[in-house]
Amino acid sequence: MRSATSFLTSVSLGLFSWLVSSASFAQASCEYIIANEWNDGYTASIRVTNTQTSAIQGWQVSWQYQSNRVTNSWNAQVSGSNPYSASDMGWNGTIQPGQSVEFGFQVSKNGGATERPAVTGSVCSGGGATSSASPASSSPSSQPASSSSVASSVSSASSSIGPITGGCSGYATRFWDCCKPHCGWSGNVPSGMEPMKSCGANNQVLSDLDATSSCEGGNAHTCYGLAPFAVNNTLSYGYAATSSGDVCGRCYQLEFTGQSYNAPGDPGSAALAGKTMIVQAINVGYDVGGGQFDIMVPGGGVGAFNGCANQWGVSNSELGAQYGGFLSACKSELGYNATREQYKSCVTSRCDSVFGSRGLTELQAGCRWYADWFEAADNPSLRYREVSCPAELINTSGMNRSNLGGISNSCN
Repeated sequence: MRSATSFLTSVSLGLFSWLVSSASFAQASCEYIIANEWNDGYTASIRVTNTQTSAIQGWQVSWQYQSNRVTNSWNAQVSGSNPYSASDMGWNGTIQPGQSVEFGFQVSKNGGATERPAVTGSVCSGGGATSSASPASSSPSSQPASSSSVASSVSSASSSIGPITGGCSGYATRFWDCCKPHCGWSGNVPSGMEPMKSCGANNQVLSDLDATSSCEGGNAHTCYGLAPFAVNNTLSYGYAATSSGDVCGRCYQLEFTGQSYNAPGDPGSAALAGKTMIVQAINVGYDVGGGQFDIMVPGGGVGAFNGCANQWGVSNSELGAQYGGFLSACKSELGYNATREQYKSCVTSRCDSVFGSRGLTELQAGCRWYADWFEAADNPSLRYREVSCPAELINTSGMNRSNLGGISNSCN
């Protein structure tokens, strides 16, 4: 017969082993964060932070709503239809101690209120999570959509991007013309690199790389997935047109100075100070000068070509000013001495009217990013340098020139 002492010792050891085993699974804090909210929807992110002393290799989390529903996601493999599950994409599967990985999604309120569900998963401490509101929800400054010197996870990306020392002087403008990008033709990219894909009018990827641009009477358009998005409050990724030359697939770090290139006292540019953006060049503009980055922003203005009116079924007047898009139209409407919040509210209203009302959620998120994270800045000045491309940008565009040689330190 086993003695009471040996039985209790056995139970204690078993309980200790169970606790150790459980602790080995619960390695992270998991937060549900509201990034930006509007009448019938919002964008949110889930942040997984490694709270242990060893690296997390692979992660999966789950969450469930009462009435809200996910309509779009990025930086994770999201499956299910309430409850939802999300797992890493490989490149962001490793989380070093003290670091975080964050993925985002757009949510329809579906007739209900904004929900903040618990995030569960074996990786989450305590088997659950906290739900929190980002500072951006009260004073919007971040917005997503749909790594080389940049690290392999979203969080380590921001920590590995140092400030630019020296660099080159430049400025950012904005556009979205719906045309097939210059780098979508094989003759415009260097030998050994695949050109980027284009999409049809329904945003389905075209297999024909020689398809004619919609701005030349064809069916090849800009894919919606090229809209910019926030990685966190101070870092965003996107795509841009630059001056002509061997630019296709190159990536640049843009560090905003707080000044505007040609709008002195611009409140948006001042609020943008210190933020960083990584853009990949996928287009050229023959009216784009050296040091200029024409960032692709839905609602940023069609510029010299307009393939958007037909693709989206909108009138030219709904697209705002030909050069400058929604913000330029808002400045014309409100005057040039309005507050930053007034400009942002005006731009956001146009984003929802043109894109939200048509179910173009990726474009709506990219347009709202311009108002929220980019602070509706008008042609902000910046410092820039060429950097290695983040995996997220390469995966979306399909252009990877990492085997074509080193990074140039020259100014374009």
